[in-house]
Amino acid sequence: MNLPILDLLSTAPADESPRTGSDRTMVAVARVLDVADGGTTVTVSLLGSAGISLPATASTWTGVATAHVLLDPDTGRPIHVLGPAPAPKTAPPTFKPPTPTTHTITCTAHPAWTGTHAPTGWGRFNAAVVGHPRDLSQGNAGTGTLTGLATYGQQIPAIGATKITRATLTATGNAANPGNWSAVLQCATYTDAGPQPTGPQTAAIIANNQTTTIDVTALAAGLLDGQGIALVGTVYGGLRGLGDSMVLSLECEVQL
Repeated sequence: MNLPILDLLSTAPADESPRTGSDRTMVAVARVLDVADGGTTVTVSLLGSAGISLPATASTWTGVATAHVLLDPDTGRPIHVLGPAPAPKTAPPTFKPPTPTTHTITCTAHPAWTGTHAPTGWGRFNAAVVGHPRDLSQGNAGTGTLTGLATYGQQIPAIGATKITRATLTATGNAANPGNWSAVLQCATYTDAGPQPTGPQTAAIIANNQTTTIDVTALAAGLLDGQGIALVGTVYGGLRGLGDSMVLSLECEVQL
């Protein structure tokens, strides 16, 4: 079958046309930021990006400010520095990191684990005396010094906060002391030998089995580091370690 040549020349191409706004150019001009490895590794900034280290064709880079960069035709990402480029009439954009903005968020952290350490070890005092091995006790009930602890895992560091502006703790007494007693709270880490407290303390009055909201903003630095909260007072008393007790409510500043 014979087809006129002019008809073939006028046939529309089968490939799709570029989408609006697309640029299929495979070479771009980038700003040279650094040269290493004898000129075979060049760090460039493309379209105002942060520095990108790329393999480069060995060239003389002394005094060179811009370079030709080969782009991946599918993704548009730079993959290789071809060599120095003449300075364009319009200088390539300079990378300007975005200015962070501070936002205030509120969040809640529930204890991942709670318990009390006695001279005989973890969890034995409350299980035998109070009946709740996850309660927190402080002071001395005739069995030696008691120190309770609530840990929160990495919940608080994972927030990525730069600052805790306010922290409150919901605490419910377990009626081990039927009167009013002073709960002394301090940040601490878990060890087999008992909690290891660090930093400032704060205190609040607990009445029997009532629920109290305690301002623990003074413990903010330790909480940001992922520490737990220990019950370190000398007056005997206990707090529930289950349900809504030992739950932290936080107001935090984060940068976006």
